[in-house]
Amino acid sequence: MSSVSKDIPEVVPNRRTSLGFSGRLATFPWWLAVMAVLGVWVIYLIANQQTYSRIFTQLQDGVRVTLFVSIVAYVIALIIGMVVGVMRSYPPEADSGPLRVAGYHIATFYLELFRGLPILVTLLIITFVAVPLFFDGLNALFAQFGSEMEFNSRVISYTWRAIIALGLSYGAFLSEIFRAGIQSVSDGQREAAQALGLNSWQVMRYVVMPQAVRRILPPLGNDLIAMVKDSSLVAILAVRDITQLAKLSAGQSFLYLETYLVAAAIYLFITIIGSLLVRVLERRMGTSAH
Repeated sequence: MSSVSKDIPEVVPNRRTSLGFSGRLATFPWWLAVMAVLGVWVIYLIANQQTYSRIFTQLQDGVRVTLFVSIVAYVIALIIGMVVGVMRSYPPEADSGPLRVAGYHIATFYLELFRGLPILVTLLIITFVAVPLFFDGLNALFAQFGSEMEFNSRVISYTWRAIIALGLSYGAFLSEIFRAGIQSVSDGQREAAQALGLNSWQVMRYVVMPQAVRRILPPLGNDLIAMVKDSSLVAILAVRDITQLAKLSAGQSFLYLETYLVAAAIYLFITIIGSLLVRVLERRMGTSAH
């Protein structure tokens, strides 16, 4: 009997089929079902009631502006975060060159500055202080060389100033995520790659970064969702995003409940879809890693 039983493969029950009815109820994504019901309700109101349909039409342009600001600012933040994260991943040592020492301390100064400022304050400083000062300095520099060329800060719209401010703010947050991901890769893998003849750049590109990105994908996705929500702060600059158009629409019609309900539904739809896409990408990258 013992020899026969060894030849019989062990049957591992499927977790889904092994759950009873109560177990399936406990694991069912009720939050998503409630969100779906609310979404269907809002879509029904927009499709069948003229008031909600008119409000949604007024906010459509704001959706494009919100997505544009969020995506472009996030790309800028990714680039800054990756560069600063790499620079801060390797603190200078006693025998480090001056360039490495200066780069590390500049990156640390940037990190502490923008991570310590509220995003709204950064938005106001970049828009009303930094950009005008930059152009004033540029004009003064050209004037010293006898040039009559004059630059006006208005060439940079408030939309792009908001994008720069959001990118700088989130770049500080993302840099710490990149740093943590890079430092999570063991030194043994770096040493093994160097023993195979790879230089520092190749080790970072082919060994460290692929593993680091796979590990930090969830927090990167969460910050992308947070960027969409924080982009509503640009309404203070009269940038015509969802929030600004909702304020204008509600101020004209006094339909505050209806207007902000539609605006909230649009933000929820964008963030939930984004969260689901991040989860799908995370699972695929996790599967490909195995």
